[in-house]
Amino acid sequence: MRRFLAYGVLGLGIEVVFTSMARAIRRRDPRLEGGTYLWMLPIYGTGGLLLERLHARLLRRGVPPSVRALAATGAILTWEYGWASLLRRALGDCPWRYRRGITLRGYVRLDYAPYWYGAALLFEILQQEVRKLDRARRSSERRAIAEMGASGPVANEDGEERPPQMDRRLASRRSGDRPAFRREAQSRARAAAPPGPA
Repeated sequence: MRRFLAYGVLGLGIEVVFTSMARAIRRRDPRLEGGTYLWMLPIYGTGGLLLERLHARLLRRGVPPSVRALAATGAILTWEYGWASLLRRALGDCPWRYRRGITLRGYVRLDYAPYWYGAALLFEILQQEVRKLDRARRSSERRAIAEMGASGPVANEDGEERPPQMDRRLASRRSGDRPAFRREAQSRARAAAPPGPA
């Protein structure tokens, strides 16, 4: 879910930057006004997860980055066309209907392929960073498994089950108390011991 949202938000951000730059160049508008559609969040989110799998498969086969980006460009155009068709059926129209350039039914601009190729190359870098979001979850899962241990939850004196993390806290407190307890016991033992030969 974290990676899905990360790809969705990154996609929205990149699209806003791209559209604002394109409008600024085309209309000579210094306001840098950009735009996108909320529908793009799930499209970019699921598309990013799909590209992750494609990237992993091609990487295992030793495909170079330039060819991986070319395959990703084809996947992106296919994904955009598929979503546009789906939204057209569901909503009665596609939100991003293209009216200029070389298009397929207005759903995909084929002359945008070089930009998508650049986005696919950028994905090579971004996906490594996005995958780091799962590290925190994986490490917390490992900690939880380690805390549960083989025995599972432990019962206290009253028979109530106690969470394993509480046992760990208690053990650390006891281990912290041990040196003071030992010093106290040793001083008592010295005081109670009979005096040795002089």
